[in-house]
Amino acid sequence: MNKLVSLVLSVIMFLCPSLNIPHTDADASAASGRQFVFVNGLGGWGEYQLYYKILPYWGVFGGDCMTYLRARGFDVHAASASSSSSAWDRACEVYAQLTGTTVDYGEAHSERYGHDRFGKCYRGRALVKQWDADHPIDLLGHSFGGATVLMLLDLMIDGSEEERAKTPPDGLSPLFAGGHDGWISSITALSAPLNGTTAYYA
Repeated sequence: MNKLVSLVLSVIMFLCPSLNIPHTDADASAASGRQFVFVNGLGGWGEYQLYYKILPYWGVFGGDCMTYLRARGFDVHAASASSSSSAWDRACEVYAQLTGTTVDYGEAHSERYGHDRFGKCYRGRALVKQWDADHPIDLLGHSFGGATVLMLLDLMIDGSEEERAKTPPDGLSPLFAGGHDGWISSITALSAPLNGTTAYYA
């Protein structure tokens, strides 16, 4: 009888993963004024994709984690980093989404790797209301999203010497200028390949 009950419960939990989420009352008061931005891994998607509402990356069949957290007072957002690009390209995309600007992959970088310098435009559709040293963000990256947010942090602080050398100052993205210390409060990596991965060779 115990085996049968265990089997039935296992099937229910597999078919209804939302039951695995503990139903607790999260206290958002400790996170008051903080902005959390979740960054998807390779093959993932975010709020800018229409199908996110049907099948949210953050929750999948268990329901939308963003909706769950917002209902409890958290200021959360799901960025839409490319499903198959490099950490550099994805960091540039997340930056444009956060600032509500056009994606700039950099003049030197795009020339070296043979793709367009500019990507999608997010004007008027910024993920967060305000982003600067007085209104920093907390980044959470899943899988390759972890490497993406680390790349974004590096560019925000140090910029890119190569891009500064190649691009006239009036055409340089603020991302590559660097000097944005304090714009990112924290980074959380969830199952991220921070020490590399053998998947590259596959």
